[in-house]
Amino acid sequence: MGNNEFIVSSEYPGYVFVGWAAGRFDAATADGGSEKKDFFNIYVISPVSDYVSEDYHASGFKAEKKKCISADVWKDLHVGDRVRLFFDDKQRVVMVAVDN
Repeated sequence: MGNNEFIVSSEYPGYVFVGWAAGRFDAATADGGSEKKDFFNIYVISPVSDYVSEDYHASGFKAEKKKCISADVWKDLHVGDRVRLFFDDKQRVVMVAVDN
């Protein structure tokens, strides 16, 4: 990945891709044992909501980890790409499109 420099602008309302992680973890099974499961995550930055209430106010950007269905989701992405995310019914990212 290297040292990439990129600009995150509050004028852009979408996600900016900043990285990924993949691996395996131990998941509990119904019989009390465990099994290895694969995981795939991407990391993105986006502007925080401008929602303000008596008990809440935020400003700036938020960093988020999003679960993905496979490593193919980020295969053509570069750190700093502006992206649109598409989700399945379990809120996992199934596709990412570069948003130029």
